[in-house]
Amino acid sequence: MSESRIFGYAGQILEVNLSTSKLESIPLDRKWVDLYIGGAGYAARLLYDMIDKDVDPLSPENPLIIMTGPLTGVVATSPKTAIVSRSPLTGFLGKTISGGSFGIALKKAGYDGIILKGKAQSPTYLSILNGEVKLRDASKIWGKGVFETCSKIKSELGDNRIRIAAIGPAGENMVKIASIITDERRVFGRTGLGAVMGSKMIKAVAVRGNMKIEVADDKKLLELNKKYLASAPQAPRGGALRAYGTGGGVIAFAQMGNLPIKNWAQGSWPDAEKISSQTMMQKYKLGEGMKACGEEIFCSIQCERRIKMEHEKYGASVGKGPEYETIAALGSMLLVNEIEAIIKANDLCDDLGLDTISTGGVIAWAMEAYEKGILTESDIGFPLKWGDGEALIKIIPLIAYKEGIGQLLSEGVKFASSKIGKGSEKFAVHSKGLELPMHNPRLFQTMGLVYAFSNIGASHLQGLAMLVERGALLPEFGITEVPKDVPSKVKTAIIGQNLCNIADSLGICKFGIYGIIDFSHFAEAFNSVTGRNDTKDSLLKIGERIWYLERLLNIKLGLKPEDDSLPYRITNESVPDGAAKDLIFPVETYFPPFYEAREIDPKTGQISRKKIEELALDI
Repeated sequence: MSESRIFGYAGQILEVNLSTSKLESIPLDRKWVDLYIGGAGYAARLLYDMIDKDVDPLSPENPLIIMTGPLTGVVATSPKTAIVSRSPLTGFLGKTISGGSFGIALKKAGYDGIILKGKAQSPTYLSILNGEVKLRDASKIWGKGVFETCSKIKSELGDNRIRIAAIGPAGENMVKIASIITDERRVFGRTGLGAVMGSKMIKAVAVRGNMKIEVADDKKLLELNKKYLASAPQAPRGGALRAYGTGGGVIAFAQMGNLPIKNWAQGSWPDAEKISSQTMMQKYKLGEGMKACGEEIFCSIQCERRIKMEHEKYGASVGKGPEYETIAALGSMLLVNEIEAIIKANDLCDDLGLDTISTGGVIAWAMEAYEKGILTESDIGFPLKWGDGEALIKIIPLIAYKEGIGQLLSEGVKFASSKIGKGSEKFAVHSKGLELPMHNPRLFQTMGLVYAFSNIGASHLQGLAMLVERGALLPEFGITEVPKDVPSKVKTAIIGQNLCNIADSLGICKFGIYGIIDFSHFAEAFNSVTGRNDTKDSLLKIGERIWYLERLLNIKLGLKPEDDSLPYRITNESVPDGAAKDLIFPVETYFPPFYEAREIDPKTGQISRKKIEELALDI
């Protein structure tokens, strides 16, 4: 191993200036590796130096940064890659994480990450094949869906093993809820970064390589991987995910009051079982029905559902079935009780390149506006009634192509409601402009804190504290019982934020932590990969540093305390029935102690100098 190499890393980032076609390899900054590890943390540190509040998210000056972590591709349940930029949807930090083989292939092609700067003169795609980097003509695939795009690139390059991250028409049209989709249908879904990629005239990034990712202790790593692969399916959460995937929770979530129904306005719904993974797999299971996230690193949970559907009204579908967030966003949120419509809508979103959570959120807002007479049939072009699966299928392409009502909805629910007004802001469910995920913060109040204080806007994956409230405890971090009072819920939310930040920087799947195996296992794995001597606590401290780094970046971009918020519907309106009946999220109860615990001035939103110095933030 050369002196310049770092165990677990390729050791360099590819910087691509699309305006000049200049390609440059930049070595990793070892200080930043120590402070921010890799993945989302390292990418956020890069972004901090590259932008300020005057940089338009859709301008050439806004970089798009793709970054893997040191565990990506070498540790079981570590297939994660981060993409970071300034979000066109929120104006703040845009961050999205995806699994699958794309990031693993990128590292094996010789790069830990890619920085895309500037704007290409014409439709372009980037290929990195065993160290050979090229900008290629994408004019023949511009306008195509993701599925056809990936197929044509593999055919053109003559290799079906190439891994691709691409945008669909939504990204090309700079739809602010556009996502980036891989050839394996793994999704970089949130914060609209598909639009940033489209603004740069980049259709796709194609990668493949054979470089070995060198680790410090192969023997120890093999032992730890075997331990995880054997134990994960035996854990109750691991077994449940393996059986039905995340969509297996729909029925239980409906019973406990967690499932969002009718744009968060209804507390119970008799049709939840009809759209569950149990129903989907009973009707349309393909083969054994399970698939691991990424081919090159085995995961024994295998929570992706494989389906094959032939339906008279909604057509055919083969491959990846919808997961929980999609089932709820395009199902219960809209009162759509046909699993076939949800499967078709999920296919459309993946092919057109749309975030299913935000798509469901903005359509739910539009359905409610239609019900209340704020939007009319002439505004939309057809009736947009609750439960209408065919209307759902009609409206998704309108959003992707910005046609008719789709032009308004393509901007996200915050903009759409402010544009239309007439009280529609009160049922626009978002935080910092990002539509809420499908877990009820009225019921699980730790999630209210996670949504409000997430640095990217409402995101369950920036905290996952809800799992602790459901019993997936973290005794190694002092959480030995379900949090029931305000101090314990604040503590749980903060630990969850720090833990998820370090996971996004290491490159590991969060499903492997909560209720599956102790985080200490991943600290051991990190040391076996890198040769470092970290502990679970020192890694959690790095996660804390990254959370504050992201907050400082947002302050630089104009964040104010009023941006730390939850929607009116969650804080002022309760549901009339179901297990969560009469609950709201009490802001006055939870926000002050959170600010105090995080050492943030509630009047200015600024972080204390003491905390910045304690964390050795180098900005």
